[in-house]
Amino acid sequence: MALFLDTSALVKLYVPEAGSAEVERLADADPVIHVGSLAEHEFLSAILRRVRLSQMSSSEASTSLEEFRGWLLARANTVQFGPPVSDRARDLLERHHFAGLRLLDAIQLACCLAVPGAEMVLADRALARVAEAEGVVTRIVG
Repeated sequence: MALFLDTSALVKLYVPEAGSAEVERLADADPVIHVGSLAEHEFLSAILRRVRLSQMSSSEASTSLEEFRGWLLARANTVQFGPPVSDRARDLLERHHFAGLRLLDAIQLACCLAVPGAEMVLADRALARVAEAEGVVTRIVG
């Protein structure tokens, strides 16, 4: 089984919230896990947002970031954002802009589509609808 974890699901591995247990269970089942090359940047942004909103301390954020980077190196296959993925993201934006598809979500979906047969795990229902329209099997967590 190949899973593509969107950042909305990745954060749940390090921040206890609705859907965290399900993402942990999926990751612990030892599937082949793929992430987009922007996942680390999006993860950092999500964690820093929680610090800014006083939902997480700076020390907790540092620990989460360190653990996440280790997990990325040990467990995840990274899909690079290069010309084929970039072209696909542009195409997705053009075709799904009325559905509210955002740039980073288009990039994540294009990365997922680069992994044949990958199931996309995410918490973003709007992105899930677009992914499903593209033929991707999705699993919404949280």
